Amino acid sequence: MPAYDPRAVQGIGVTYATTPMGADHTAGYAITANILGVGGNVDPLKPEGQIELSRNLQIATAAIDATGYCLFIAFAILDQPDTFQDMLDVISAFTGQELTADGVTELGKKILDFELDFNRRAGFTSKQDRLPEFFKKEALAPHNVTFDVKDEELDQVFNW
Repeated sequence: MPAYDPRAVQGIGVTYATTPMGADHTAGYAITANILGVGGNVDPLKPEGQIELSRNLQIATAAIDATGYCLFIAFAILDQPDTFQDMLDVISAFTGQELTADGVTELGKKILDFELDFNRRAGFTSKQDRLPEFFKKEALAPHNVTFDVKDEELDQVFNW
C-alpha cells in the first residue's frame, strides 16, 4: 500500500479500496479531514463518516484533475471558501463556459462513471474494491486498530 496505512487513516483506506485509479492516495486525499482537520474533522480511527468523505473527495479530485489544476489547490479551497469561487471564475474565463459548484460535482461524477465503466468492461467487480485481509485482522500499534469499514459500505461509495 502506498503512503498511508488504512488502519490508522480509515478514509484513505476507503479511497485505496475503491478508487478506479487503483490504490492512489491522491484520488481521495482523506488526510485532509482525517488528520489535518482541513475541510472538517472525521475520526481517522473509526469507520463512521469515511464513505462520504472518500466519495466527496474522489468526486472533487476527478474534477480538479480534469481542469489541469494541481490537486493540492484543495487545501486552499477547503480553508478559504472564496478560493473555490475564484477557481470557478478562472475555469469559466478560460473555457468560455460558466462553471458552477454543481457543475464541478457533476463533472467529477461523470469522470468517475467513465473510469468505473472502463474498469467493469476490463472485468473488475466489487471483489477488487477491497483491501487485503490482513488490514482487517492485524491491529496496528499504537492504537491497536484494524480497518473497520465494511465491504457493504465500500460498495456504496459510487452510489449517486
